[in-house]
Amino acid sequence: MFSLVTGSLSLNVGLRAVAPSRTAPSRTVAPSMNYYAVFHNFKPGKADEFWGAMGDVDFAAMAEAQHEAGIYNHYFMPSDVEGPIMCLWECKDKEMGSDDFQAFIDGPESPAADLMNKVYPINGMGVTPSSAWPTMPAAPTKSSGSFFWVKHTFNQGEAPAFWESMATIDMEAFAAANKEKGFVNHLFLPTTDPSTVFCVWESKAPMTVPEFTAFIDGPEGPSPGTFANAAYAVMEGGTVPSAAFPVSWLDETVAKIEELLPLKLDDIVAKLKEFQAAK
Repeated sequence: MFSLVTGSLSLNVGLRAVAPSRTAPSRTVAPSMNYYAVFHNFKPGKADEFWGAMGDVDFAAMAEAQHEAGIYNHYFMPSDVEGPIMCLWECKDKEMGSDDFQAFIDGPESPAADLMNKVYPINGMGVTPSSAWPTMPAAPTKSSGSFFWVKHTFNQGEAPAFWESMATIDMEAFAAANKEKGFVNHLFLPTTDPSTVFCVWESKAPMTVPEFTAFIDGPEGPSPGTFANAAYAVMEGGTVPSAAFPVSWLDETVAKIEELLPLKLDDIVAKLKEFQAAK
């Protein structure tokens, strides 16, 4: 299931270029990137087997092997042990088409061979991570808050106005306004399915899915009324972008101290208060 992606992948037959969306703007020059979002669901009864195999995986070695082979998993974002999972992949060969990427992700060299894999090619207007080539991405910094991925589906008739507004939006001001509210949009991934966009967000403070959904659906969200939004929190252990709201040195130090103590710091404070009250 988790065999490393090594050697030649033999994916050079019948390549089909990634088709641009009929709705989203697209570049007309040769592709400068080749990214795929994959929406994974477990086959019935397969979740336990999948997670059981995770304990035997050398993830650093797998990443290096993928990088060498030319098909690299940037982010692995499970929402629950029963799924779904969203991943973002990049192909070094910019001419590799979606049919052949689907053959890879479903095939024996894929870490998702036993999952049901819906592939979404990313449109050229996407905001993606820097390419994994020539240099593999560095390990991300940890967030003080939470990460979420969102599957956005355009509401009927809303797509044209959305793409028109994207041509004039001040992205720096948009990002600054979101950060002031305690949110950062790391990835904007319009797909070649005209109805579907994926995004990856980070919150400054830990947050539940209902709390994040209230933001993304509400008047302070990025595009109220444009999408039906399905939000998913990334489980602990998932791989996500480097934090915009990193854990502070003090918080990290306190957490490490707490791991070593038989009592949590809150418990110690409570004990001290009890002692003082008894005096």
